[in-house]
Amino acid sequence: MKKAILLALTVVSMAPAAFADGFICQTEDRTLNVTVYNHTQPTAGTRNAAVMVLSDPRVSNGRRTIAKFTSVKRTLSNSAAQYLAKVDLRVSESNRAGEYVAGTRLGFIDSLVLDVAFRYGRQGNAAGQYHPAQVTVVMRNGQTNELSASCVRYLKN
Repeated sequence: MKKAILLALTVVSMAPAAFADGFICQTEDRTLNVTVYNHTQPTAGTRNAAVMVLSDPRVSNGRRTIAKFTSVKRTLSNSAAQYLAKVDLRVSESNRAGEYVAGTRLGFIDSLVLDVAFRYGRQGNAAGQYHPAQVTVVMRNGQTNELSASCVRYLKN
């Protein structure tokens, strides 16, 4: 029995380490922070989005968060470094309809797209590197509002 436990611990310790990875972004006008964290479990895909948080840096601590989107509640998905957050007012983390995002109340927004100029496996993608990004706010009436942003890659083991 001891040999089996020791063998299992050895195999686990030899497995590649999973990294917490994502982006911390701020719009150029400094009115919106968008933070995205990817899954850390290899079975979920470490390059797949887990959580996106929208916050207003101009508001005092403890009140900054506007909305949160998660893959578990199916309000967040991604394709490489393009993240799609769907506003669903039935989900508690994103039902603050009166909060403003880029000059529009959350209740009037259909979705947000964070598109980071980043490709995995490319040189210069170390933690702390800055990457330009675009935040597109898609309203329920079809109109869009685009904001330029700058993102820093978050990487932690």
